[in-house]
Amino acid sequence: MINHISIGVNDPENVAKVLAEFWDGIVLPFPPAPDSFMVLANDGRGTGVEITPIDTVITPGQGLPPEDDVTAPTEAYEAKFVRSEFVPRYVPTHLNINTKLSIDEIKAISNREGWRTLVANRGEGLFQLVEVWIENRFMLEVMTPEQTERYIEITNPEFIAKMFAQLEGAFPHPPVQHGTTEILNLIG
Repeated sequence: MINHISIGVNDPENVAKVLAEFWDGIVLPFPPAPDSFMVLANDGRGTGVEITPIDTVITPGQGLPPEDDVTAPTEAYEAKFVRSEFVPRYVPTHLNINTKLSIDEIKAISNREGWRTLVANRGEGLFQLVEVWIENRFMLEVMTPEQTERYIEITNPEFIAKMFAQLEGAFPHPPVQHGTTEILNLIG
């Protein structure tokens, strides 16, 4: 389970409110990064997204706390959110979330915001999702309950093993079979 992710946007408060709308979630201030918000999904699992200003990056701390005391204070050594001059237009990171909303409801929210939206048939119809381009620069994949059900079905290790057995020889470098998780990157 992924617990949370951080994304940078131009208008953190607005994006947080929209994401909370997709999730039937709540928006809270996120003090570690100034002018930032945390959205918590109403999923009973604590799933969240930290939404920071677009020019915010995370940097590692300096030094390390004493190794022999796992209860030692670590704030002075921890990663920090800082402002940066580097602001990419697009990033390779994207986020896929579940919603209780329908395709039409997802599209209505996205269209209201003026964000590019399309229903995408990934893998030539293997599964479907709604691409929502937050602020027309960050890709959020939103899945309805039916789309999520299919996603869970195709990410089942047994399904993936059967799929690769049918495609044997189709890839110049077959996936490493240490465990089932190594081949899941095909899905995202």
